[in-house]
Amino acid sequence: MVIGAGLAGLTAAATASRSGKRVTVVEAHAGGGRARTDERNGYRFNQGPHALYRGGEGWRILRRLGVAHRGHLPSLRGARGSRDDALVRLTGASMTKLIAGLARSSPASWAGRNAQEWVESLGGGTDVADLARMVIRVSTYVADLEVMPADLALSQARTAFRGVSYLDGGWSTLAEGLRSAACTAGATLRTHQAAAGVSQAPGGWEVALAGGEVLQAPAVVIAPGSPAAALRLLPVDPGWRDPGRPVTAACLDLGLRDYQPRPVFGLDQPLYLSRHCPPGDLAPAGGSVVHVMRYGARGAVADRADLLRHARLAGILDDNIVEERFLACMVVTHLLPTPDEGLAGRPPVAVREAEGIFVAGDWVGPTGWLADAAMASGECAGRLATRSPAPARTYPRVA
Repeated sequence: MVIGAGLAGLTAAATASRSGKRVTVVEAHAGGGRARTDERNGYRFNQGPHALYRGGEGWRILRRLGVAHRGHLPSLRGARGSRDDALVRLTGASMTKLIAGLARSSPASWAGRNAQEWVESLGGGTDVADLARMVIRVSTYVADLEVMPADLALSQARTAFRGVSYLDGGWSTLAEGLRSAACTAGATLRTHQAAAGVSQAPGGWEVALAGGEVLQAPAVVIAPGSPAAALRLLPVDPGWRDPGRPVTAACLDLGLRDYQPRPVFGLDQPLYLSRHCPPGDLAPAGGSVVHVMRYGARGAVADRADLLRHARLAGILDDNIVEERFLACMVVTHLLPTPDEGLAGRPPVAVREAEGIFVAGDWVGPTGWLADAAMASGECAGRLATRSPAPARTYPRVA
């Protein structure tokens, strides 16, 4: 059994079903999770700006599962920075110093320290420091570098420099590809059927659905999205530490006509603006899709005003806007590990307190970040579930 049909749950289902196991996926909604893509008058909006890392774990997992996807490298030609609400040029000299600093900094050597400490170690003045903070924000979606592990920031920045892909058709194509891979291998997907809880049954576990139906399986992968949602379903107390606050962003998604702005990245503020179409196929002929984002949501009124001002700075006028959507507080990832623990501090895939129970999500396991973590933990959970024996003892129910 797999609970949840986001990237993590679908990856687990595809992995397990391709091994020959019978797999049933139950999903409370339509599926896709934060890999959904909404279409408005021909403009396709992801849940804020999404990019698939070409050197990331998710890219490799999709290849192993035979999930095809088509995308394009973003064009950074003419990209500019913003400082004090004015456009500034991104200098080649500062970028050269930053790339050199990344090349000589081993992520492992910075374990246990925060990303701001690494930025301060670069030297080179304000321009280099601002550029380094901007690159880390763009590659990790995290605004507060003092609470971010330096080794994670360095690994993600290095991965980003290998290239990212803006997907034709949006991220729903990934969810659909994983669903197809799972169902082709024999998995059954049941949408709009929420799981209410998991409890022990003879020879394994039983999953109670909200409508009263009970399904049994020797192993269960719990991938409902957030740690809180997983805790509500778990049959035992896993002993996880307090996951803290999620990483958030405020996003303004714009469908434009007759204008294709160049990227503008905030240097003194955690702001982002990039055109995802073109190059990606996300708009009607002649149109473009632009995502404007603030790393770290504060409040809807202030954030929306900042994003509109940043769009104006890039030359976007009201007459250019055909479709507009504002996401006041989008969850980017559910758990930012501490600098002391790093990714190893996230909950493990196997719930040690309950044999045959596994969790998956962007907050699980020691591998990957963002969607890469969701797919890496999903693949691991799918593999472990296929090898899991029936529980050898009886577990007390959670009160």
